Amino acid sequence: MIVKPMNNLLEEFHYQAGQLLPELISIRHKLHQYPELSFQEKETSSFIGSVLESWGIPFQSGLAGYGLTGVLNGGATGNGLVALRADMDALPIHEETGLDFSSRNSGVMHACGHDVHMTCLLGAIRLLELMKSKWGGRVQFIFQPGEEKLPGGASLMLAEGIFHSELPQVIIGQHVQPGMKVGEVGLCPGQAMASCDELYISITGRGGHAAMPHLANNPITAGSTLVHRIQELLPAINEENIPSLISIGKFNTVGGATNVIPEIVHLEGTFRCMDEGLREKAHKGLQALCNELAAEFDAKVHLNLVKGYPCLHNNLKASEVFFELAKSYPGIETVSELPPRMTSEDFAFYSQIVPAVFYRLGTGFSSNVHTAQFIVNEDAVAIGSGLMAALACRFLLNV
Repeated sequence: MIVKPMNNLLEEFHYQAGQLLPELISIRHKLHQYPELSFQEKETSSFIGSVLESWGIPFQSGLAGYGLTGVLNGGATGNGLVALRADMDALPIHEETGLDFSSRNSGVMHACGHDVHMTCLLGAIRLLELMKSKWGGRVQFIFQPGEEKLPGGASLMLAEGIFHSELPQVIIGQHVQPGMKVGEVGLCPGQAMASCDELYISITGRGGHAAMPHLANNPITAGSTLVHRIQELLPAINEENIPSLISIGKFNTVGGATNVIPEIVHLEGTFRCMDEGLREKAHKGLQALCNELAAEFDAKVHLNLVKGYPCLHNNLKASEVFFELAKSYPGIETVSELPPRMTSEDFAFYSQIVPAVFYRLGTGFSSNVHTAQFIVNEDAVAIGSGLMAALACRFLLNV
């Protein structure tokens, strides 16, 4: 049960976030105008640092390349630790929104809302600092590079000791959600997002004249057989019907023509899964299929399985706290329990070692993320900032 003082704090976070909104929108426009690709976020990092410095907030930079982190200390009694995270990178997309603050970096766009994520985290930091006398404990903020590109900035920040010797009680992240109105938030408890692995397969046969296939060893035939067998793999090993899929998205030959059988084919695909045990089982199954194909077709088959992000797990108890608080937060009209998604997020690395809450922030109706027309309703920034700050305080009450 949220106690009355917490309700009063929610009202104040909501009010103060509204007061900060013009400043935060200005920050968001600057971030949106100068997007940078994964692990190239040099100017983004510098700008965030300048904002923190102007507010008198200490931080450490240079983590996993251009990541930043710092710790806020509350002025009331308490010693718990909660972490807040935002990703920093943009996508290789040429923006077509027509906004007067459109990207000035040609061919690069914040088409996944990471500019909003950074702005909301900055807003939460500002709110927590302005109201530090009303909460106790510590809040670690994390601006993380490279979410969109393997191995993921989260894995690198963890490898560099982002949490040092003390893990936070919970880590909180949010993601913009077009198709959800401003004033709506949602979360999927438990397994929320799939793991993501990349498949790169090369098959080498023996080329030749297409009119004399008996003198060649056509790798296209072997590759086509493999695609079919890959689609049969998961139904054969997935006894519990865990959500999972393997999609082959690319099948190319090296050479070849109407009258030429090529020597080599390349296949590329993705494997998504909602269970780490099934994921490992499928990895072994894919290698076994490639070995069997090589023997059957007398071909060389090489599988390069690039292990990507794990499953993102929203802690069940922490999810309950999220739902409880979100339903009480002023300005939020709808709180939804969302279904699992087969998309992936490197926030999942944190969720494997720390209780995590990763929720969706309604940003209005527009084109989907990862498109050149993606826009957001900036009123969502006030809700995203205030809610993130309020969640940090609520979790600190549990310590």
